[in-house]
Amino acid sequence: MAILPDRRRTPRESVQFAAELFGRAVVIHWCEELLTGRASDSDPRYPSIAWLRGTIGWPDYWSRVWGARCLLHLGPPERPEILLAAVDDPAWRVREMALKVIAAHELADPAGAVDPLVEDPVKRVRQQAWRALGHPSEAK
Repeated sequence: MAILPDRRRTPRESVQFAAELFGRAVVIHWCEELLTGRASDSDPRYPSIAWLRGTIGWPDYWSRVWGARCLLHLGPPERPEILLAAVDDPAWRVREMALKVIAAHELADPAGAVDPLVEDPVKRVRQQAWRALGHPSEAK
C-alpha cells in the first residue's frame, strides 16, 4: 500500500515527512529543480507535488514558490546559487520566498544579488530583502 501525503499536515510537516520517506537529499534536489523550473508539478522523476502541499496544474510560478518553501523547512540548500538566481524571478512570490530562505539559512551573497530588491515594487519582497541583508528594522 502506497503512503500518501496527509493534507492535514502543515507544509513544514509535509516536507519533513517526505524527506524521511524519500531521503533528504532527494527532496532538496527536487525542490531546487522546481525552483529553477527544470522540474514541473507533474515531473515523473520525483514524488507527487502533493508532498509539498501542491496541486498538479497550478500556475507555473507556484511550483517555484513551493520548491523554495521546501528549502526553507529542510535547508540549507545544496546549491545556494539557485536561491540567489531566484531573487530575479518575474513572480514576486518566488522572489519573496527565495529571500526568506536566504535569510533563514544566512546564505552568503557575494555578488550582491539581494541588494537591488530593497527597492522592489512589492512591499513583501522589499521586507524580505532587508531581512536577508540582516536589517529587518529597515523593512518598509
